[in-house]
Amino acid sequence: MFGAINFLRNFLPRRTRALDAAGGGRRWRDDRKGNLSSEIHGGASVVAARAAHFAMNTPEGVRIVDSLVGNLVGTGIVPRSQHASETVRDYLASGFLGWTDMADADGHHDFYGLEAALVRDMVVLGEGLAVFVADETSALPQLRRLHPEQLDRSKNQTLTNGGRIVQGVEFNATGKTVAYWLRPSAPGELLAGLPLVSSRHPASDCIHLFRQLVPGQVRGISWLAPILLSGKDLDGLIDAMLVRAKISAMFVGSLYDPDGTAGGFEGEQSGQELDTTAEPGTIRVEANGSRLEWSEPPDSGDTLGFAKGIQRRLAIGAGVTYEQATGDYSQTNYSSARAALVEFRRFCEGIQHHVIIHQVCRPVWHRFILGQVLDGAVSASAYQAQRMQFHAVKWLPPAWPWVDPQKDAQAAILEMNNLIRSRSDVVAERGYDIEALDREIAADTARAKSLGIEREETENAAA
Repeated sequence: MFGAINFLRNFLPRRTRALDAAGGGRRWRDDRKGNLSSEIHGGASVVAARAAHFAMNTPEGVRIVDSLVGNLVGTGIVPRSQHASETVRDYLASGFLGWTDMADADGHHDFYGLEAALVRDMVVLGEGLAVFVADETSALPQLRRLHPEQLDRSKNQTLTNGGRIVQGVEFNATGKTVAYWLRPSAPGELLAGLPLVSSRHPASDCIHLFRQLVPGQVRGISWLAPILLSGKDLDGLIDAMLVRAKISAMFVGSLYDPDGTAGGFEGEQSGQELDTTAEPGTIRVEANGSRLEWSEPPDSGDTLGFAKGIQRRLAIGAGVTYEQATGDYSQTNYSSARAALVEFRRFCEGIQHHVIIHQVCRPVWHRFILGQVLDGAVSASAYQAQRMQFHAVKWLPPAWPWVDPQKDAQAAILEMNNLIRSRSDVVAERGYDIEALDREIAADTARAKSLGIEREETENAAA
């Protein structure tokens, strides 16, 4: 029997895994795998705390966060009503502009400042959280920004109606988000240490901004998670380099004295440890011989180049360019800058439209329109008849700065002249409302004509 088995082993083809990533062996001995959704939920709060420290205490962290928020939101993502009536569009635009100054219930920002604050929370802490509150003076809504950890992570249970609560987010039997369980205080506040229970808030009254990376994920994780460990190591490396450079500059050599009467470093002795300081040009006196040896600190190698390599790794992990993460533009030329920015802008546009506009801007517009109806500014009959038109809105992110203004403008003119793109699309891409722009141009033209100012015509180089 065993002879037959050995025969089959020797002559039948052996099967091996075709996917190296699914294989085994020593190279995969220390691999880490698991349920990504549960790992995100389990470690997100620790990651958020570390990311907050990184974003406030390291130059790279500050630059990365400011760059992401500035490019994703900038001066604000602005709404443009898509109602069929130009009169209604103009009215809603002016009404929303007036509301932006009172949008923040705490009075710290206007609405566009709240956009930036919520996006900053999403980047650093993994989530942005806000609730709609009633304005005492009108039916229009206001927003109050909350700390994401006010969303009760400890609230997990199965409900009798077939729903469930996962880390403070309540779902009905069909899996739809219906409520959030919020604590009244944020971590670090005086009341946060008290046993205050969370309360239920309908999902329609809350804004929960986060980027879902895996199916089943209901809470966000900091965008800085992939780079925190490398960032901590880089910070330690730079500190060590600075200390080493300072010591090398201060300690110049040792004087060996046979009697040891000249003494050594001054300081406070505690057992075998000496707490001391050094001044520039310090010479330490040693008692074993009479000679003077100059300090020759060893070369630290290409530490600066190694640090730049880590900085590039940090930039890649955070989704920004090396120049944005470091402020170092010394190795940048037009071609490399344009290629990097095109890729970065494509990433930002995806986040703007798929995450920020969908999770923050559209719910705000919806509540603004309802507030207009409740306040009597829009008649209930007109709203019922044209409900979809009132809620139809296009959000315009701020214009991207041009890498080469002349070439970019000429390219846009060529596309319009050859009917590849519409003027409306080009104007919207630059963050402007074409109707408002046309009114401004018409007003400028009329004013110039009334004052007898002649406009000089220039040759269209792109025609």
